[in-house]
Order: sequence, then structure tokens, then C-alpha cells
Amino acid sequence: MKQKSTIKSLIYRALFVPLFALLSIFLIGFLGFILIEGFTPLKSLYFLVITFATIGFGDVVPLTDAGKVFTICIVIAGFTVGLYAIGKISAFFVEGELSKLLKLRKMNKTLESMKDHYIVCGYGKTGKHVLDELLKKGLEVVMIESNADRNEKLRELYDKKFIHLDADATDDAVLLHAGIMRAKFLISVLSTDAENLFVTLSAKDLNKNIKVITRVAEGNSPDKFKKAGADFIVSPIEIATDRIISIATTSTDFFSFVEFAGGKEELKDYKFGLVEIKAGSDLINKTYRDANIPQRTNLVVIGYYSSDSELQVNPTAENIIRLDDRLLVFGNDSQIENLKKIARHTR
Repeated sequence: MKQKSTIKSLIYRALFVPLFALLSIFLIGFLGFILIEGFTPLKSLYFLVITFATIGFGDVVPLTDAGKVFTICIVIAGFTVGLYAIGKISAFFVEGELSKLLKLRKMNKTLESMKDHYIVCGYGKTGKHVLDELLKKGLEVVMIESNADRNEKLRELYDKKFIHLDADATDDAVLLHAGIMRAKFLISVLSTDAENLFVTLSAKDLNKNIKVITRVAEGNSPDKFKKAGADFIVSPIEIATDRIISIATTSTDFFSFVEFAGGKEELKDYKFGLVEIKAGSDLINKTYRDANIPQRTNLVVIGYYSSDSELQVNPTAENIIRLDDRLLVFGNDSQIENLKKIARHTR
């Protein structure tokens, strides 16, 4: 996996390379003094140690010219490599490299234990809102983003609140590392339709059971995403069009009401519900005025679906409730459940 190879690379660069360089200089010096000066192994080791320690050579046999040149090279090389090794090893322990390594290992363990989590691909404007809402609900999230500037913001804003992969979501290995085989949803909100389509294809190829939500920007793209296996397709163009039509054709902007309700703390336990009118209900063939739904249930009737029409927002007092109509209402669970009982039976 990419993250595991990153950990190995970090250890290699931080510790093995400088230590190997020091060992190489030491071995070359050890063998060089034996071959050039004819020292015994013990004397060569002793001479090499006092050379590196800069103690001096008072009790050592004088060197030949070749030995002197070799010693100069060993001292310069040892000094240079020594500084390099000390700097790299110090950075590893003091400047955060070790901390980074431990975080990567901890993240890998957390990823391996995650199940039924949400994978979000892309931290643009939409991705940010999606991530914020998922975190508010206390859900486990893996965010995948490859842009350096956005990744910096992610680290600053969220830190340990979720798993953050600095990687390319179009790479199958990255999706596997994000736990796609155990994830519940994948939400792809990358910059282009091509990227989102590729991620959708990859996700469904890797895990046929995962639910994929994807955003499309172009009007002719939804069919491609359906063929690719997307379970839910969100088009900003269609959402904007629906809102414009709602504002233009109704006296009440339903979407503004949704935004208002969603932002009020006192309404956090309220939600929208669909209640179907069944045979035997005393609501059938009554006007909304006569039905007295708000008085009987304390619900707000937002609109209704009839058997032959789309959502009708803000029904008038004279509109008639028919069999199989589905009323879109706003209230808490007990209020909605009360209306469902009324919709099934007479008083």
C-alpha cells in the first residue's frame, strides 16, 4: 500500500541512509589502513577510532605518504558524512519525523478497524460542507484529497477528527487503503465529471455493495454515471433549476423554509416525513381546511404528491385530499406517527 511504502521510505531516509554512509566510511578506513600501512586489524581499528575522535597520533607508527593522503580523505569524508548523519537522525527524533511516523502507523491501525464508514473524495466547496455535516453527526469519515493547499487546510482545520489521506482518489490502491471494502458510502465530489466517473467505476469494481453518491456538472453526464453504477447522482444545475421554479411559481419558497428550519436549534428534533393516505381514512375527499391536520397533529403540511403529479408545494385550504395522496409534512416523530394512524383509519 502507498501509506505503508511511505512509512518504509521515511525510516529509510531518516535512519538507514545516514547510518549506512557512516558504516561505509568506517569500513573503507578500516580496510584501507590494513592494506596501505600494513596495520593489524586491532591497530587499524584503534587508529581509525582516534582519527575520528581527533585525539591525535602520538603513540602510533608514522604514516607513509599514501597513508597520509588516505587519512586526509577519511577525515574529510568522515566529518562530512558525520554532520549529515547527525542532522538527519536529529531531525528524525527532534523535528517531528518520528512523530509523523507514529501518526502514520496509528492511522493505518485505525483504518484497518473502520467499518461502515464514509469515504469522501475531494475537499472543494461541496466536499467541505459534506465533511462538516458528516462530522456533526458523529460519523467515521475518510477524506481523500490530492491538492497540496487543500491538504494543508485540512490539517489545520480538523487535525484528529477524521482520517485524512493525502492521495489521489482515482488510484485503486488509495481506495483500498481507505477501506472501501468495508465502507458504507463513497461520496465523490472531485473537480471534474471525468474524475468522479472514474472513481465511481473503480468503487463499484472494488466493492459492488458500497453505495456511491456522486456529483455531476454537465447536463449530459447522468446517464454515464448510472451505467457506471452510481446509486445517487446529484446535479447542482437541477437543484438550482428546481429552486428557481419553486420561487417563481409559489408564494412560499419551500427551500428557504428548509434552510430556516435546519438552522434553528429548537427545531433539531423535527424532520420531514411523507404520509400516504390509505383507504378508510376520514381525510379522504376533505379539503385541507376541513381536515384540520395542523390542529389534530401539530404538523405543518408543506405539500403533497398525488398519483398523477409531482410535488405540489403549499396546498391551499380548498385543495382536496385524495386516496393515495402522499403528504409532505414537518414535525417530530410522534406527530408524524399520529398522522400516519389518521391516514390509515377513521376517527
